[in-house]
Amino acid sequence: MKEEKERKEEGRNSKGRKIRVLIVEDAAYMREMLEEMLNQQRDRYEIVGFATNGQEAVEKYKELMPDIVTMDLVMEVMDGIQAIKEIKKYDKKAKILVITALGTPEYERESLEAGADACLWKPFTVKNLFEVLERLVSEEQGGG
Repeated sequence: MKEEKERKEEGRNSKGRKIRVLIVEDAAYMREMLEEMLNQQRDRYEIVGFATNGQEAVEKYKELMPDIVTMDLVMEVMDGIQAIKEIKKYDKKAKILVITALGTPEYERESLEAGADACLWKPFTVKNLFEVLERLVSEEQGGG
């Protein structure tokens, strides 16, 4: 198990490789919207999977070891806050972007305390999304 995690981490964010994204969102329309947005830069971003609840997100993260996770907060089975904690417990280096309609200071604080790296409130623009993703990638590669 540990060897598998290390093997998957070796390939993370190598130069010239697409940035691998796991989309965690329970609303189908939002999953589709995020997919469309990311596909606008498919030469840079690759969607490696989708999850519709926090438990599924944790399982998919362990399986896929993506570079970035986009995480909704309000979901069935396990909410986004708990999923963030579980993913960060498994991999401290995980990069998690919370994307939610719950744009309050309390939710932002709770998300960041759980281990999220950034928050983006709905509605947002394609430009907003890519600015935050690029900042996270830059931090991952030691540029920020």
